[in-house]
Amino acid sequence: MKPSAYISDGGILFKESPPDSMIKLTPLYTVRELTDEEMLEVYKKLFNKKNEFKENLKRSSYFDFAKAILKKASEE
Repeated sequence: MKPSAYISDGGILFKESPPDSMIKLTPLYTVRELTDEEMLEVYKKLFNKKNEFKENLKRSSYFDFAKAILKKASEE
């Protein structure tokens, strides 16, 4: 996936990466919005694997879910 822009440590936004930049730039990516059905699909895949489909989920499980959602959203 190609970055849509770059940002410097100082918060300066660049549309394109300068060819010989001496500034450390962090690439920024565009993610699409997921439907409720897509989020539910990710949830079921993630928690059915771990047998954690419970009412009270551990905090780390929330982070796993958030990472999985972001990964799905970044797919084209």
